Amino acid sequence: MQSERIVVLARERVRLDVFLTRRLAHVSRNRIQRHIAAGDVLVDGKPVRPSHVLSGGEVLELPPFAARQLDRASQPVDLDILYEDEDLVVVNKPAGILVHPVGSEFRHTVLNGLHFALGQRGEDASELGVVHRLDRLTSGLLVVAKRLGARRALSQAVEERRVHRAYVGLAAGDAPGESGTIDFLIRRDPSRPTRMQALDAAAAAVAQRSIVREHVSASGYSDPRLDLRPRRARTHWSVLRRLQGATLLRLELETGRTHQIRVHLQGIGMPLLGDPLYGPAALESLPPAVAAVHQRLGRPALHAAVLAFAHPRTGSSMRLRAPLPADLRAAVEALAVARA
Repeated sequence: MQSERIVVLARERVRLDVFLTRRLAHVSRNRIQRHIAAGDVLVDGKPVRPSHVLSGGEVLELPPFAARQLDRASQPVDLDILYEDEDLVVVNKPAGILVHPVGSEFRHTVLNGLHFALGQRGEDASELGVVHRLDRLTSGLLVVAKRLGARRALSQAVEERRVHRAYVGLAAGDAPGESGTIDFLIRRDPSRPTRMQALDAAAAAVAQRSIVREHVSASGYSDPRLDLRPRRARTHWSVLRRLQGATLLRLELETGRTHQIRVHLQGIGMPLLGDPLYGPAALESLPPAVAAVHQRLGRPALHAAVLAFAHPRTGSSMRLRAPLPADLRAAVEALAVARA
């Protein structure tokens, strides 16, 4: 495969390694940083450091970042494919499966499963690549590009927020009104790096002043676990159904921070049921039916239900929907009965 050339379209200044991690969802950030440090990635024809800041308009030249040995690691994965053509595949991902290889888990993923399926049909899978991510425990719609041109176009559409995604979530408590916007800033929890925190403007200002350790080393490498800067984040919500001690919500992201929906709902006192990180802290404070649903789910009650975008080759409008999976349907039905 030839080197790839892309033009940076950015809404805000962003580090090169961060930009490429977002753009190349099937490649780890560590691997991207290694390639940049080795001079394999050029910005306007010149090698730079991973910490180089992009402002928009730059031309990047990239090596062929192929996903890690998919031809060897591919295996059959039971996937619910809602749409497929020569350019892309839309999958209704079940909860519990990774989108692409991460660390030691590089076989049983959506990307591996699609690679295996294409190979079984005799199709070329060398340019297969994911365009955006879903958390392992989140179910729902995911688009995967089968051709490099489609991946470039769809990745650009994601960056420019022309790919519309709507989620359905089952949250503890009764929503205050019929719709609203959560506007808390988000940062990594300094005491638990696997978690995020939602902060109002005053708390974010204090947090910003308290940062004493630089997250970028002298050599230019960034450790995301040390990046404690609060970032702007907005989540829009509306009520779909009021239940016994819980609310079924439609959720749309204006920004795309890590765990944004989960940490934002926790921040307004309406955590997602089943969420092991941000769920209700005190079961005894929940109505018995809600506590039972929370314990039974075993994963955040969050589902990517709507996906809309322009087809990368034809430009035609694509809009797909995925119904709630069985575990979330059962949770809603249990709380609907309790409310009756």
